[in-house]
Amino acid sequence: MAAATAGGLRLRGLVHAAMVLDDAVITNISDEQLTAVWRPKAVGAWRLHEATAGHTPDWFVVYSSMASLLGNPGQGAYAAANSWLDGFAAWRTGRGLPTLAVNWGPWGETGAAVDFADRGYRTIPTQSGLQALGTLLVHQRTRTGVIPGEPGTWILPAVLRSSLFGLLADDRAAQSGPVTAPDIRGRLASLPPGLARRAELEEYLAGHIRAVLRLGDATVLDPQTPLKSLGFDSLLSLELRTRLEAGLGIKIAANFVYQHPTLAALAAGLAGHMGLTLEDHAES
Repeated sequence: MAAATAGGLRLRGLVHAAMVLDDAVITNISDEQLTAVWRPKAVGAWRLHEATAGHTPDWFVVYSSMASLLGNPGQGAYAAANSWLDGFAAWRTGRGLPTLAVNWGPWGETGAAVDFADRGYRTIPTQSGLQALGTLLVHQRTRTGVIPGEPGTWILPAVLRSSLFGLLADDRAAQSGPVTAPDIRGRLASLPPGLARRAELEEYLAGHIRAVLRLGDATVLDPQTPLKSLGFDSLLSLELRTRLEAGLGIKIAANFVYQHPTLAALAAGLAGHMGLTLEDHAES
């Protein structure tokens, strides 16, 4: 603040875009993780509020996230910190200090989410993002989400039909849901233990994995390749778990995917969970 106003210049505007990501499912968030994520977002914004006391900037922008607008599994601490920013913007604006919180989707050319484009998601080009920001400031918005593509793209399949999110998702998104195969458990049960049953289950799982990673159907997945090396993180693992629970009609532990780190291990673990034998012991 001292440097910005040195020489008698008036403070014209301010952007708060600091962040730290430290993902964990909500039941596993540690105090250290919560502090690491909360401090740059919430404490940082409050320090800027204190530093600008006595100044009258034309605009005060805080970069929030779609995580606090649509939710993001595995990012409970991050969603909470951004939700605080949303409330902070409303609070400041109510005190006659116009503030804008933007619930940004992923930017594709710079920033922490550039890998979303590699996963097949639409992202915000830098120029388009800056134009959107200018428009929101002109219209004196307090809080607005800027998300690339259809909202249904970013809503978890499990809640697409809820009364809240169903209004945002078009019919195609609401109907898409997890990739399922008709009566997959019946097909597996009809096959004898051995190569055919294992191949059927592994191909079924590969279809889900390709869908989660936004890969084409022609992409071949090595059953022994660690899922983490394919780009799986806590968010993608939760999406895969949601798909498997819906498609197989089962409930599995929150860390089930992480405990079975390859396609082959996941197939074996799910088979055991469903009471199916994959190996033909008579032949072995």
